[in-house]
Amino acid sequence: MTRPPLITLRAAGFQRTPTSSLIFPNTNFTLASAAQKWTILGPSKSTFLDVLKGSYVAAPPGSRQYPYLSTLGKWPQTSIQLVSFGGGSSGGMLRGGTGGDGHISSRYETLRERFDQTLLEWLETSIESRLNPYEEASPERLAQEQREVEENKQLLAKVLKDLKLEDLKDQAVMTLSNGQSRRARVAQALLKRPEVLLMDEPFLGLDPKGHTLLSTLLDRFSSPGGTPVVLGLRPQDPVPEWSTHLAYVEDNKVVSVGEKKDVVEEAEKLGKKILLEGQDAQEAQGVVEKAWSGVGNLGVKKSDKPARQLSEALVEMENIKINYFEKVILDNFTWTIRRGEKWGLFGPNGSGKTTLTSLITSDHPLTYSLPIKHFGRPRLPEPGKPGISVFQVQARIGLSSPELHSFFPKHLSLCRCIESGFAPTFTSAPSISTEERIHLDSVMAEFEPLVKDGWNQPFGECDMSTQRLALFLRATIPKRDLTVYDEAFSGMKKDVREKCFEFLKTERGFESERQAMVVVSHVSEEVPPGIQEWVRLGEKGGKEGAAFGSF
Repeated sequence: MTRPPLITLRAAGFQRTPTSSLIFPNTNFTLASAAQKWTILGPSKSTFLDVLKGSYVAAPPGSRQYPYLSTLGKWPQTSIQLVSFGGGSSGGMLRGGTGGDGHISSRYETLRERFDQTLLEWLETSIESRLNPYEEASPERLAQEQREVEENKQLLAKVLKDLKLEDLKDQAVMTLSNGQSRRARVAQALLKRPEVLLMDEPFLGLDPKGHTLLSTLLDRFSSPGGTPVVLGLRPQDPVPEWSTHLAYVEDNKVVSVGEKKDVVEEAEKLGKKILLEGQDAQEAQGVVEKAWSGVGNLGVKKSDKPARQLSEALVEMENIKINYFEKVILDNFTWTIRRGEKWGLFGPNGSGKTTLTSLITSDHPLTYSLPIKHFGRPRLPEPGKPGISVFQVQARIGLSSPELHSFFPKHLSLCRCIESGFAPTFTSAPSISTEERIHLDSVMAEFEPLVKDGWNQPFGECDMSTQRLALFLRATIPKRDLTVYDEAFSGMKKDVREKCFEFLKTERGFESERQAMVVVSHVSEEVPPGIQEWVRLGEKGGKEGAAFGSF
């Protein structure tokens, strides 16, 4: 007997409220079974995933159905899991919407206690009982509870193994890298036993190895008899070869939907190339690839190039060692960032890149005790030399990073977001001189055509690309001595990213003689042109050493 479809849309449209305008009008879509492996492409893919989950009001009523869930007596709100890795996501361990009360250093302050919640403990709290909590105790009920406990243990063990999380299960949740956190959130969703798993930008911020691993696992999960997985990807993202069906959506309309080859052919007739797959996704070797195939082996300090005259040191680290209990993150690591330099910081997920950037920005509490100097001064005073406070350090460093994105208050407008780059905290009043105001207004006017509804809309209501643009401008416009772009361009639309790169080529965006730049990325296309130096961390962070080189 053929199983009913999981989701059907029949000449459906949707409204945010009963009086709002229609989105995705006259849409026809069917998710038949796990045999269909869907990818949703295009600028409106996040909204369409929300529609599939059951958000928005269907018009006409009944045009959106969940036939298979109905036979099970289940609701889409609990049976369909949406895991979003966009900036507006409210899920996850480092969830946003803190109202400005959260701060980046809290991630590292949690390391002080051994009783912090581990990954295993965090995942165990995600498992929900399927038994009726109001049923009276009886021998049969106790037997059911015991069976459920055993089933949950088996499921948890399987998910940990499948997602390569077994070695991380005893690690504090807040210490996981971005890539590790991503796999943990996928595990959390699978532990809820969903009938359908929707994933918005699952590969964002993953290194190539992590990308391949997660793609393989999602293919396995969505095999017949497994959990159907629907991916939401940007047009520039490679579509997994195992994906069988595509829907291309833009301007809150379904442009094309069906089997992959049919959708691609239809898009090509319209002059659009919407599919990057296999070899199509492999561009000419970029800076990240060159760094990985670069000078010598790990531990090599630098390539043999004529040394230019050394400029002022902005950040100096000497023989740094960081370990969280038994886990070594950085070991005997030395690095100096000088005025006028453009650095690329590369390495796999979990290698210590985020820890390293937190030392640069002085968000990590260990900057007080480690041999690190910011602008020629240590954090704590020394005989004859005053220390430098965290506010003095961060007043001279611009930052855009996933951690900052996660903690940024979602209720602030885009304009206030950008202006907060001139303030010591997210919500305190900015101090902007007349000259700075002229520059700020000029740059915002230059970028405004890329912001559909203007700069006054709330940060949390914008798509990820717009949020990342605002955070980029927040870090860039004040023109600090040093700017750190930690995966700052990941999640941006192509035209937005290219505009940012063009801006950084100008003196208005980056003063090459006065400023320095550090860029962290896994993808060459998300690294601005002109990177001169690079440092590459090893598979296990500083424990395996680091390689340095220049282009």
